[in-house]
Amino acid sequence: MPYTILKVSEMLNSPHLAGMTPDARRCALLMAIEAAGVEVEDLLQDAVVRQRALSDFAEAAQLALERFEAVKAEENRGIQADLDRLTGQFMPRIQVNLDEVARQQDSFRAWQKWKQQEAQRITDAATSCVPPGAPTNGLSMIAVLERASQSRR
Repeated sequence: MPYTILKVSEMLNSPHLAGMTPDARRCALLMAIEAAGVEVEDLLQDAVVRQRALSDFAEAAQLALERFEAVKAEENRGIQADLDRLTGQFMPRIQVNLDEVARQQDSFRAWQKWKQQEAQRITDAATSCVPPGAPTNGLSMIAVLERASQSRR
């Protein structure tokens, strides 16, 4: 068939028909089809066949997409199961590490508290060794004690 519905579509979009009213374009198109000896019914039948082919292809493409999505969803479920299994294996190890860190932090805080008490105890004892009214010149007790111990050497 020399004229298909696609050829008619090309003819409708021809620059020769641009600017014509829709009715004038239709008349020019029908005149060209008639001059070519093409039956309108044949063109309409071609349009139906092509529309059906497009619909069938769309259906097949939709089914293919759905199958593809199902396969990928199954793969993702498998990956998630692997992740869950690995997470289950490693979470206890992570928790052990977190518990060890917490114990070390508690130990360090206890040592800091002991250090403060010991420093206060030393300061109290050292204060007793410095004569009353000795000039400190705004220095800390440690600085005063260091100066006092250096002057005795």
